[in-house]
Amino acid sequence: MIYFAFVYPLLLYGIEVYADTTMNHLTKLTTLNNKLLHILQQKDKRTHTAELYRTYSTLRIQLLHKLSDLNIYA
Repeated sequence: MIYFAFVYPLLLYGIEVYADTTMNHLTKLTTLNNKLLHILQQKDKRTHTAELYRTYSTLRIQLLHKLSDLNIYA
């Protein structure tokens, strides 16, 4: 609930801003998001990120970025 209350809305709000950014900036954002998911789910660092995203039924930042380019999600 903490993730969907504080983190996910900010990602969705900023989707239009980082839709035109470079992959380098998205990589930094993805890394931070993955760290948050590991901490909030109390998983080991070696846990695959696909499991973390599947547990929360959320989309990866790169997929949100692609969808915003198509104007489907934003």
